[in-house]
Amino acid sequence: ILAQVSTFARARPLLRDQAALGYSAMTGQTFSMRLLATAAVAAVCMPSGGAITTPTIDISPKKTAIEADAKQFQASLVWQEVAPGRDVYMSISMALGDGLLDKLGAHARCNSGYMGAQFRSGGYNTLLWSMSGREEGQVVPVGEHCHYDCFDCSPPNTRDFQCKRDDYELKAGVLYTFTVQMEMQNASGAMWSATMEDPTAEDKGHPVEIGRVFFKDAEFGLPTENCRRLGLDSYAFQEYFNPGDRYFTTKAAWSAVSLSGAMQPEDAKGYCDESTMMDLEGLSLIECKTRCATEDACHFASYSAVDHSYAKVDGSHCMLYGACRAKSTYFADIWWTYAKHDLPSIALTGFKPLCRHYQDETGKRTLTETAEVVSSPTGAVEFEFQTGPDVQCPEAFAEAMAASAENRAEPVVAMPSSVLRGFRGTAATVPQIAAPVEEEMPLFP
Repeated sequence: ILAQVSTFARARPLLRDQAALGYSAMTGQTFSMRLLATAAVAAVCMPSGGAITTPTIDISPKKTAIEADAKQFQASLVWQEVAPGRDVYMSISMALGDGLLDKLGAHARCNSGYMGAQFRSGGYNTLLWSMSGREEGQVVPVGEHCHYDCFDCSPPNTRDFQCKRDDYELKAGVLYTFTVQMEMQNASGAMWSATMEDPTAEDKGHPVEIGRVFFKDAEFGLPTENCRRLGLDSYAFQEYFNPGDRYFTTKAAWSAVSLSGAMQPEDAKGYCDESTMMDLEGLSLIECKTRCATEDACHFASYSAVDHSYAKVDGSHCMLYGACRAKSTYFADIWWTYAKHDLPSIALTGFKPLCRHYQDETGKRTLTETAEVVSSPTGAVEFEFQTGPDVQCPEAFAEAMAASAENRAEPVVAMPSSVLRGFRGTAATVPQIAAPVEEEMPLFP
């Protein structure tokens, strides 16, 4: 089964020496060390960065994770303003499975984590996808930018991973679309990938791969259907992680955040051995699946990224079908087929506004950080984050705080210290309305 995973991975572009990489990952021999671990920071009480973190974001329609059965998570991110030479991270969370006994960094999930992008003080950018697991050996990093890690801890283990790229330049004002999707599955587990699409890139039809990881479940007795399903309770955060420079201005927003189970990979490789209703080239996997999802007569989509024998544009080949009674064995290793399911698309719609004041590294200057739901010029919902010396608390925040003080139905309390890097406790522990308060920054790696 794992050999099949390696074969499928080798068929994908953007990977170097896939066989050797996959083999070392499977044997748990590839590790990377973080320079500073959470435990070490806490032990010596060294101040670090901070963050503003939303509560669980509302969804529409109101469905359970089982009803949605999502296999794809998408979110678009635009940086509207970033002070030069600063370290800041915009991220949004995701999880696989739910309802398990609380264990390690995954808590009650099979896996949990986040993805997003960073502007770095060194003049470069970072694309990041990290998740924690429950069992040693539960994940197999496959993409060339992925490695075993310890999710906000140290030393590395074989249940957590990080996929990270420092080689792609981001620009303010550009709407980047991030996608985490299940690419294939078999009896052992499922392959998930994280990509980012840049509309300004010369090859804008080809998303930038952040990473690809195989998640095992059957071997550890984990519930297969549950562990291969995205949770619906996401949150977002803006993190500023340089303890020596907390005086800066940033403004960024997430938008078009959605989860979908409309197109799901079948459990066997190969393309449909049927007459095609459409034969397309030059599309990404997400574009191929979307074409089928929006065509009433389409019920299956077969996709290969490296079918260079037939797809002369760039090797990407998408074939749409009305039926799929059998799969061809011809070059089956480079193909996977996705079936359409009548499932709702889930949109993330909003949260109550947040506002907090904090001191910079000198303790002499006050900054304000906010998170609120706004409407773009086109009317789309955006989750906007701002930080800076001239930032004001949102009007909706002040109105909600005044109403709470008047009615005393919900006590006005101070926000707890924001938790960074993908864990903030359960939603019930996060107040929905909070007075802006000055407080010390929490401790984080």
